[in-house]
Amino acid sequence: MDGSGKTAYCQPGGLVSAIAYAAEEKVLEVAAEDVARARALAVDKDVTRAELISALLFLSHSCLAVIDVAGCRLERAEQQLTE
Repeated sequence: MDGSGKTAYCQPGGLVSAIAYAAEEKVLEVAAEDVARARALAVDKDVTRAELISALLFLSHSCLAVIDVAGCRLERAEQQLTE
């Protein structure tokens, strides 16, 4: 935190910004994979309860990570609008 209550802060266009963007893209990619896995298991007639629970846990963690990505991107968009 940078003291403002925001999760992170970095200058747009810099190295840290590029690393953050790449990490965010990976979070979104993993979330899409988790969604696909959960949907496939949901229609599998031989799926076990344990497999469904595991898929749900992965999916819920991905959702939280995507929410963080959205918040970070919103902060950057708002900052760009004020500049």
